[in-house]
Amino acid sequence: MEAFFKSLYGVAYVAISIVLVAVTALLFVTGIRLFIQKRNRGFALSCIIFACFIVFIIVVLLTTPFSATPPGSPEAMAALLRYG
Repeated sequence: MEAFFKSLYGVAYVAISIVLVAVTALLFVTGIRLFIQKRNRGFALSCIIFACFIVFIIVVLLTTPFSATPPGSPEAMAALLRYG
């Protein structure tokens, strides 16, 4: 049963990553199109900047390994004290 939930977690992780990338690309393209059409330049720049910020968050999401211990648990605090 544990293997099933691990594989289910992997599928969900990949699916949410794909959705995040697609939405970010759509937001970036929308910002570029609005900027080129010289309509709503402030909104266009905010779309482009926000999309770049989300790309940074996606990179962090995909490169950070998942930890089974919650952030506030005693095991996590002990690990922080040991390595911090």
